[in-house]
Amino acid sequence: MNKLCALFVLAFSTWVLADSTDNEIFLEQSGDTLNLTIDQVGYGNKLCGSISSGACASDMVITGSNITFNLDQIGNSNQLYGPIVLGNSNIDMVFTGDSNVYDWNIGYNTAADNLDLDLAVTGSSNQWDVDIGYNQSATFLNYDLTLTGSSNVFTTVVDSDNVKWDWTITGGNNNFNTMQKDADQLLTATFEGSDGDIDIIQQSGTCPQGISSCSGIINIDITSDDATVTINQKDTGD
Repeated sequence: MNKLCALFVLAFSTWVLADSTDNEIFLEQSGDTLNLTIDQVGYGNKLCGSISSGACASDMVITGSNITFNLDQIGNSNQLYGPIVLGNSNIDMVFTGDSNVYDWNIGYNTAADNLDLDLAVTGSSNQWDVDIGYNQSATFLNYDLTLTGSSNVFTTVVDSDNVKWDWTITGGNNNFNTMQKDADQLLTATFEGSDGDIDIIQQSGTCPQGISSCSGIINIDITSDDATVTINQKDTGD
């Protein structure tokens, strides 16, 4: 298959390089009010923001506000990497397949406010590492995750105020780790499957001036045999 490299810097230009076994997209975008749709179908697709020996090696930099980003990756051993910085934006992603890698950092260098993120995953033995907000200012996140499959490892760090996060996981031997690190967090979760390993840390963060206590709410429904669930809920200083 050909290697498809797409470079977006306000204006868009594309070029094709031959002699590659995988589909690869190099993406760099700067500017507001973007509607971006990407479909990748097949084995070993890559949407890059590094990697290296497995090819690609950088780009996947999205910066702007009022961005609508729709991505479908269908197939096995696909990979998504890279940092994005955006506000007042919608991200809708669908992944279908096994042994995929998703390593994404949202709002690493600057604020990521008013984000609506929908993520649907169907498959097994996938690895997901999502960091939202990092140490920058981030507020008003609406995050929906649906994961169906077995033996997936899912790690999410949310460093944002006013978060509504709903996730549903169905399947056996899934390992789910999440940390929520700022004020006013609402986590609603449904887990169904055997031998699950769930770790939840929810700490309320720094409250707005004049408010002594910030809310953190966890509502979780578990249907499972041989599950291990650990919940650590606390104020920042405790």
